[in-house]
Amino acid sequence: MKHIAFISEHDGSGLKAKVEQWIKENKEKVKEIVNIEYAENANVYYATITYLD
Repeated sequence: MKHIAFISEHDGSGLKAKVEQWIKENKEKVKEIVNIEYAENANVYYATITYLD
């Protein structure tokens, strides 16, 4: 299992687009997306993708 994380400041509006773009760009390498977790702490937004390659 591997993980990749994305960070966005302020309102986090572009975070979902970053996640979707990474998935599109890596769909040939990724066997399965296990989980996508979103979190926020002090106006910093995080997305972590857990996947199998």
